[in-house]
Amino acid sequence: MTTDFHCSHCGECCRIPGQIHLTEADITRLATLLGLTEHEFIQCYAELARDRRDLVIKGDPALPCLFLNGNDCVVYPARPQQCAGYPLEWNNPGWEQICRPKPQ
Repeated sequence: MTTDFHCSHCGECCRIPGQIHLTEADITRLATLLGLTEHEFIQCYAELARDRRDLVIKGDPALPCLFLNGNDCVVYPARPQQCAGYPLEWNNPGWEQICRPKPQ
């Protein structure tokens, strides 16, 4: 597997079905970016994960992330750790079809 890729900012990674889990640091960064307290961020944008172990971004796991606007992540500078780790830290077969290898 390649360790380099070229992000074309197509937004396809934000459309992959599943939940985006939030760390405490994610919540702090996102709340700050959005001008909210952490409590306000959680009330507006988070919910309990299906496994009830942590918080995730609200929404239907089958739909695109609620922070996706067109092909742009509106919270990109403060995106969750899970998002920042895509694709290399994910077990997502076929990601190479979305993320082209970095040109040499």
